[in-house]
Amino acid sequence: MASGDFSTFFELLPIGAYRSTPDGRQIRANLALVRLDGYDTEAEMLEATKDLATEWYVDPQRRTLFKVLLAEHGRVVNFDSEVYRHKTRERIWVRVNSHVVYDDQGQICYYEGTVQEITHEYRARIALEESERRFRALTSLSSDWYWEIDTEFRFTRLDINQSGANLQATQMVLGKTRWALGSTNLTDAEWADHAACLERHEAFHNFEFQCHAGDDQLAWHSISGEPMHDEHGVFTGYRGIGRDVTERKTREDLIRDMAFHDPLTGLPNRRLLMERIRQALAISARRQQVSVLLFIDLDKLKHVNDEFGHDMGDLLLTEVANRIRRCVRVNDTVARLGGDEFIVLLEDSGESAEAATSHARNIGKKILCTLNQPYQLRCVKLQNTASVGALVVAELKHSPEELIMIADAAMYKAKALGGNRLVFF
Repeated sequence: MASGDFSTFFELLPIGAYRSTPDGRQIRANLALVRLDGYDTEAEMLEATKDLATEWYVDPQRRTLFKVLLAEHGRVVNFDSEVYRHKTRERIWVRVNSHVVYDDQGQICYYEGTVQEITHEYRARIALEESERRFRALTSLSSDWYWEIDTEFRFTRLDINQSGANLQATQMVLGKTRWALGSTNLTDAEWADHAACLERHEAFHNFEFQCHAGDDQLAWHSISGEPMHDEHGVFTGYRGIGRDVTERKTREDLIRDMAFHDPLTGLPNRRLLMERIRQALAISARRQQVSVLLFIDLDKLKHVNDEFGHDMGDLLLTEVANRIRRCVRVNDTVARLGGDEFIVLLEDSGESAEAATSHARNIGKKILCTLNQPYQLRCVKLQNTASVGALVVAELKHSPEELIMIADAAMYKAKALGGNRLVFF
């Protein structure tokens, strides 16, 4: 890659990049943005885009606010909006970062910035917020049980507001402290902190822990309590309520998983990959080990989508993800960036760049060979190949985003040479 070649940098950015005029005309778009908006070429997209305010934003007033912020500050950071995927009119959410570029006379030349799709992140956040609102409403109206404990914090009363094995559950609890009943997620130190709160006779709210609920089932309980005193102000124990919050915790875990994983393949998404790269490089540096990034792009996914439909393309992507996982170690990370692009992070690949290169070459060839094998998807037999760009990371000189961009450039070199090959940057 030529040093200082902004055009090359602009085109190889893994997220959308653009230039637009204040009156809403798109004048530049890199390949990532072209694909985000559903087009095949920059020329096609620029020809079709006349007014960003009315054609791109679901709410045209967002464009007005965007221009006001640019006029006031000269830049906009993390400007989230609902927009249309321009060609298909599909509604998506994007995050825009932008700044104003002026000429020598101080007149605006154009706006310039990046566009990143955040649809999955936005929907996961909204779902989590809605789940939390529902839970707060429910907790204000009801509880699953009422409990009392004495001055030694042993249960003296347990009234369960559910039919079933109430008597059995009560007999198992009475006379015992809560920590004697155990939990699967709290340590002795954490139980000691809770006991210290009781010793100070402090009220507590929504203390959550996981415990066995019988038949090898696990349940999450949330309890709240307040101290009791007699007519002379002498402490006599605690009383409180508890509820089963297993369903809420399960939903939260699912939503959290959705925020960090690709919904189609189950692989880590870009957000989780960035964190994995940061952690891996820091750990590898302490161990004096070299890591490697492999950027994998399928050569013929568009052909599969066009001939057999996107459902078949999704099946192919899922099988590709499974095959790549089988080619690497358990501690290596396989992630999907989107579309037909995958990243493999090979941690601890050797104590030198030479050793890491040899390891990466073996893994890369193994992946290529595996992906070259025929695919039997439903009643269709397919053949596909991939292009792989490799980057050996021996020093912490670049951010994860920059490392991916460099590995991406190596992948495009492999594709330019005919595909179905491995190229090192």
